[in-house]
Amino acid sequence: MSAWRTLRDELRPRLKEIQYSLHLLRKSLLAMIGLGIVLFFLFLAVFGPALAPMPFIYNDREKNSPPGGQPIVVTNQSALDVQGTGWNRTEWTARDDELYARSDAIGNAVFFARFPLGIDSDPIDSVGVNVQTNSTLGEPGSVLEVSVSWDGGTTWSVPQRTPLHFSDDDVWFLLDFTNATGWTRAKLNESNFVVRAVHVLDPAFTTPGGVSIDILKVVVQFRGTYHVLGTTVDGEDVLTGLLLGARISVRIGILVVVVATLIGSLLGAMSGYFGGPLDELIMRVTDVFLSIPGLILAMAVAAALGRNLDNIVYALILVYWPPYTRLVRGQALSVRENLYIEAARATGASELRVVTRHVLPNTLAPITVQASLDIGSVVLVAAGLSFLGLGAQAGTPEWGLMVSRGFAFFPANWWQVTFSGLMIFLFVLGFNLVGDGARDILDPRLRR
Repeated sequence: MSAWRTLRDELRPRLKEIQYSLHLLRKSLLAMIGLGIVLFFLFLAVFGPALAPMPFIYNDREKNSPPGGQPIVVTNQSALDVQGTGWNRTEWTARDDELYARSDAIGNAVFFARFPLGIDSDPIDSVGVNVQTNSTLGEPGSVLEVSVSWDGGTTWSVPQRTPLHFSDDDVWFLLDFTNATGWTRAKLNESNFVVRAVHVLDPAFTTPGGVSIDILKVVVQFRGTYHVLGTTVDGEDVLTGLLLGARISVRIGILVVVVATLIGSLLGAMSGYFGGPLDELIMRVTDVFLSIPGLILAMAVAAALGRNLDNIVYALILVYWPPYTRLVRGQALSVRENLYIEAARATGASELRVVTRHVLPNTLAPITVQASLDIGSVVLVAAGLSFLGLGAQAGTPEWGLMVSRGFAFFPANWWQVTFSGLMIFLFVLGFNLVGDGARDILDPRLRR
């Protein structure tokens, strides 16, 4: 019990200090707003992938879909399986314009099945069969009679005939089967949907001729997936990109600031505490880095290392450690003159222990304020690098890259730029407000 009481007595002043700091934080409306924004992004960083409505993948069929709707998708596919009696080239897949199936007798039928339509959702707007035929001038009289089945060949629609064609030129005929049945994605899947083409005689002729099918494709127009915030210029879901991008931004911001703080603080503490030649060496190197504009230095390093998120982190660490070195050095010059530093030396503590246990802990206040302000700045610079083409690779849900990709199509695709830019703005604003609140709490002159 005595040990517990001793620990409680030692922690009581610190607990009171924390309580008072929280009291000051609650009194600042802007700081509380900033804290709420920061907690919101931390929540998205943890749970964003689970909340994402769909994968963030390239989708050529749903590009530039506006928010709050289902894009109209048109698919045009050939059959994977073709079988017929009386037709040559039964191995024909109807996907190569150099191959064709030919029939010379009335009544010959060919069946097309397993169309990879890839329909995502209902409703179905239209269904058609687009067939390219070839007949010759010396063989008039034959046409195709086309019908479709939605139950694997058990039930067939009313057949439709292609027009009579007297030419060696390839001509496409689009036959509309939209009203043949109440179409659903289930009726159009690979196992149910079948197309039948039969060689028949045109009523205006008595002598049949040969007929060829060069290509047959099924054209389906349907409504794609519902997208709350629309899709990008590459067909990715914008909401998914925003949710997944939170983890990337939080990771970059925290990782860069933590590593830069550790490097800069240790170098600054050693420089200010030991002084002499070590101080001169560290500060001259620091001045070299500070003399180069941060964005230019980050661009040069990112370009040299290659386009990658990890390389962005390395580039930004090189940019952000020097300010911490200068900041901590100034604090260390003041702290090393205090009596408790002399007392630590008198007890036989090593120089490294004095630096790590006494100098650095007493420089935490300005470091905390600077770090909280820099997290938002780091994410802003990282977004700028991605915007300039030096950051994340294509297909990565990174906010800066989303702004860059959408900007080429702005204002037609205004939602991609707007929502991605808004996330960057809120992220930077939240950490800046928290940084201002931390400064008000930790600065004794502002607390009076």
